[in-house]
Formats: sequence, structure tokens, C-alpha cells
Amino acid sequence: MLRPVKMSRVVVAGSKDVISPVVEKLHELRLLHIVNYNGSQAEFGMGKPIGKAKEYSEDLIKLRSFSRHLAIKSKAPEKTYPESQVLSEMDNLLNNVGADVTATFERITAIEADVKSKQDQINSLRPLAVLPLPLEAYYGYDSLATFVGTAASAVDADVAKVSPASEIYSGSAKNATIVAVFVPVEKAGEVSSVLAEHGFAEMSIPRLEGSVDSAIATLEGGIKSLEGEKVPLQKKLADMRKQYEDIMLATDEYLSVQTQKTEAPLRFAETANAFVIDGWVTSDQSGRLKSELESAAGGKVDVQVLDDKESDDLVEHGEDVPTKIDNPGLVKPYELITRLFAIPEYKEFDPSLLIFVFFPLMFGMILGDIGYGIMVLLVVLLLKRKFRTDGWKQLINIVIIADIWAIIFGFFFGEIFGPLGLWGRIMGQLPEAQIELLKGEGLYFGEGVFGSLGRLGPLGIFPMDRLATNAVLLLIGTSIFIGVIHCSVGSILGIKTELNYGEKKHAYFERLPVMLFQIFFALALLGLVMGQMILVIASGIVILVSIVMMVMGPEGPMGLAHVPFYVTNLVSYLRLLAIGLASVGLAYAGNQLAFFVVMPMLSGGATDSAEFSIAAIVIGVIVLTLVHFINLLLGILTPFMHPLRLHYVEMFTKFYSAHGGGVEYSPFGHVRKFLKA
Repeated sequence: MLRPVKMSRVVVAGSKDVISPVVEKLHELRLLHIVNYNGSQAEFGMGKPIGKAKEYSEDLIKLRSFSRHLAIKSKAPEKTYPESQVLSEMDNLLNNVGADVTATFERITAIEADVKSKQDQINSLRPLAVLPLPLEAYYGYDSLATFVGTAASAVDADVAKVSPASEIYSGSAKNATIVAVFVPVEKAGEVSSVLAEHGFAEMSIPRLEGSVDSAIATLEGGIKSLEGEKVPLQKKLADMRKQYEDIMLATDEYLSVQTQKTEAPLRFAETANAFVIDGWVTSDQSGRLKSELESAAGGKVDVQVLDDKESDDLVEHGEDVPTKIDNPGLVKPYELITRLFAIPEYKEFDPSLLIFVFFPLMFGMILGDIGYGIMVLLVVLLLKRKFRTDGWKQLINIVIIADIWAIIFGFFFGEIFGPLGLWGRIMGQLPEAQIELLKGEGLYFGEGVFGSLGRLGPLGIFPMDRLATNAVLLLIGTSIFIGVIHCSVGSILGIKTELNYGEKKHAYFERLPVMLFQIFFALALLGLVMGQMILVIASGIVILVSIVMMVMGPEGPMGLAHVPFYVTNLVSYLRLLAIGLASVGLAYAGNQLAFFVVMPMLSGGATDSAEFSIAAIVIGVIVLTLVHFINLLLGILTPFMHPLRLHYVEMFTKFYSAHGGGVEYSPFGHVRKFLKA
């Protein structure tokens, strides 16, 4: 956690006659992150494929070609196959089944093209129905030029002026004038110019015979026949997909594995008689890698594990050390959020644990409603049963953990589908007299109670009505406090990261003053609010010291240009309050609209709920459901996006983005999903 797994550099050299067992063992172990040879050394050449690399590659391309025809995509495995079964069925799959799939798909494609062609012809013919001409009248002339299309205005008179010998037919169709003009060939150029003045646009006429209506009927009959032929072909493909999907995925995996193995030497350095593999392995597995490879090669390979100093020297010379993120099961889903931003470099910190701590709290503080929390939880649990890929599982687990915090905060805030709603009916409420007394004393935080437990917390602030003035002020302070903690943790990690890279000046005169500035800026605000001028003065002194340190830093006086950004960093955390208040306000408005406007108004002004009519209750519930449904959709999106933004912009910029963008540890090998181990 927090730091990537320690890595060791490994160099494997051996005789070319043992390259196959070495590749096989490396693939089986899945421990070595291979560094591709770049051909920089004259005495070594690029490696060459081994075994049946070309055959496997061609078979894989062929398989994926008709897999696309069947729309087969990777999925969570429902069935696994031994390699022996895959090998026994592969020839039939690649040849007989593949040929059948391809032929069926190509016929469907041809049908669709034919249907489109006929539909285009129909669309071209429909406007001609307003003209009293058979279709064969529009073509086949040697001495006549034919113009058929749409015109913006009447063309008869102007065409007759330039070509007295002419035939003109016109009619109206869908706000357009359709014209057919027949003139001698020698007058075609002049007539074309005249027609252009009338906004003429030529139409394409299919070379058919008979009336327009009969031609359209014939074409529509052809389309119907083709569609009738297409349906069983589509069903055939669907049946074949259902029958062969799992075995095709297993075969794809088998061919991918074999291709990966046989093409692996392309990543090695080679001479006429030897090969060299360069790579990285987790330090705790370097001994196992060495012993396993030496055993597999029968002593014809030499495995050298570089000591830490040599590895560090390579890093200092720009070598990318792969990063392996390692977190406990509960934290692992949050690696998805880390990867969305960037993989940390080897000397950086992995922020997944920090996201696990802060993200759900921020999500819960924004949503903070028992009713919404339960609804979101039910939705994601249903999605978890449907979407079983790793990415979806991680995302759903993130939302589940965050949603539990939303329910917990819902108890703190006393909200079940908004404030002043179901909470009071279930848990109980304070007497009106006590509410007025608390308001008079400036201690009113909300009217709900915890049943016989009454109100909890200091000054009885829980459950807290977020719309109450005191609650808003308290949440403003809480949001800023979270911002200070969040940014300070980022700054501390930033200081340590800079020290890891040997950048002491960046650590002490760039990262450290930012942390001091933000902490004491918040304390200065607190002092002003509480009227503690000693705290304000002391904080001001530290702020001035931090500004001087910035001026002494790498950017010099230009470093002061970032000061407004550090202030807005903290102000940005007020979104934890503001977005939550927007959600609360919409829920409150929905409750008030349904119970105190719609239902009384449709019940003739009745104020007692017992007097509400059935129709008023039904319409009120519809309004209530609609408002809460919209609020729920926003309640899923905004509490997710805004904490994400606070991590990426406010926190990560303190320690992560300056060096972020590492290479993820990707050991040579394959995790079997559809093949039995």
C-alpha cells in the first residue's frame, strides 16, 4: 500500500537451443516484465519467432474475422475447456464452421445492400408519380436531351424561348415542383442554363419500365422477399453464436497464448548462438524466477539479478521501472480511479488507499440520504449480477462502499428522501415549542429525533437538517477542514516524492510552503470567525513565511502566481456542502410541492391529509416520484464526479501529476479465463 512493490532488474542469457523451454517457463510463471530490446548494441540483433508463429497468427486472424461476424465479444467465462478439447475442435471451427459463418454473413450483407438499393430506387421513383409518363419514356433517346428533377419556379416559358421544339411535363409533390423537359440535343446546353436560373436540381431515374406505381410495387415485393430470406439467416447466425461462442473464446485464448509464446523472441536480443532477455521482477520473487529458469533450461541459462544500487543507477539514467500496485481486497477496486488518472511511477506513491479513505466520505457527505442510499444500493446490486467483467465489478464495488457511507450520513442528517419528510414520521420530531426555543438560542440544527434516544452529539446537533442556518455554517467549516486534511496529505506525499527523486529544493521550497500556506490560511479564517485575533496574527506570520519560501523556490518570484490557486483549492471543497444542499433543496421542494401544494389544491383546499381525495393523492405521488427520480439520477452522478475532481485536481497536483505516468507492471504470460489451467 501507498508505495509500489519493490522491483529487481533481471538479465537472462542462454543458449538458443533452450529458448523454447525458457519461454514456456516464463509464460507459466508470469513473473518477468520484459524490457523490449531496441537494437542499440551492434553485437546483438533482434530475435526471431520460434515454432509455428506464422501459422498461429494466421489462424488467430481467421478466427477473429468470423468472430466479428457473430458479434462475439469477451465476457466473464461461463465454461472452461481443456487444451486437448480446443485442439480437437479447432480444425472444424476454423474451416467448416468459419466458412459457414462467413458465407451466411456475406449473404446477409448482400441482401442488405440489395434492399438499400431497391429502397433508394423507390425513393427516386415516388416523386415521378405526379408526371403522366411511363418510366421507359425517360431514357433511350439519341436526338433528345432529357432533364428530370425539381425546380423552384415554372420553367415552361423560358425553356420555350430557347427551344421552341420541346416537351415539358410538371407536377407538385411534397412542396416541390417536379419537371420533365425533353429538348433537341443541340439545345441541351442553353436549356441547362435556363433551368439553373429556376433552381433546377436533377434527379436520378432508375432504368425501369412500366408505370411508377407498378415499378414501386415490384420493388417493394422484392424487398419483402429479401427480408424474408434475411430473417432465417440472422437466426442461423444467432444460433451459431449461442452454440460456438464459448469454444471460440477458448480457441481465441489458446491461439493468443501460442502466438504470444512463439513471438516472444522478437523482444529479445540475439546472436547466432545465444539470446539475452532483459526485464524486471518483484524482488520477493527474484529467487524463485532464477531457480525455475535454471531448472527448466538444464543449466544452459544464466540468470543475473542486479543489486539495488545497479537498479537505482539505471533509474537515474532514465530507465522506466514498471510499477506494480498492490492493495488489500477492500482497497483494490479504487485502483480503477488511480488508473483513470495515471499509473504512478516507481518512486511515487500509490494513491489508491487515500482514495479509499476520502472518496466514500465525500460521496456520503454529498448524497447523505437513507432513502436515496437504499435505492442506489439496490440498483448497483442488480447491476452486479448482470455485469461481471473486472472493470464493472470494480466500479460497482466503489459505488457500494460509497453508498453505505451515504446511508450513514443519512442518519446524521436525518434524511429519508429529503429533509422534513419520512424521517419525522418514522423517528419522531421535536415539539414546536422546543424548536422555537432552540431557534431563539441560536442552537437549532434540525427538528428530527432518534426516537427514544432524542438528539445526539455535542449541543444535540444530530440529526442535522442541512437547510438550517447553523447546520450550513457547521458544514462550511467541515468542508474546509476536509479540504485542509486532504490537501495536506497530498503535500506531505509530495515532499516525500521530491525527496525520493533527490529534489530537495522542490520538496522544501515548493511543496512544504504550499502545505503551510493552506493550513494556516484556514486557521486564519477560523480565527476571524471565532474572533481570536491571536490565532489570526500567528497564522498570518506563518503565511508570510510560506510566501517567502515560495519566492526562494525553483520558480522564484513567479511562484507567487500560484497563490490564488492554493486558495481556490480550499474553496473548491465547499462543493461538498453546495452540491449536497442542491440535492436537499430539490428533495425538499418535491416534498413541499406534493404534500402542501398539489394534494391540498386538488382536494378543494383541504389542509388535513385525511381529507385529501384519491385523485389528489395519486397525482401528488406521481409528482413526488418524478421529482425524487430526477434527484436520484443527479444523486448518483454528482456525488461521484465531484469527489473525483477533488482528488484529481486538488490533491493529486500536490504529489502525483509532476511525475505521474509510470509503466504498469505487465509480466510475460497470460491469465487463463476460458482454458483450464
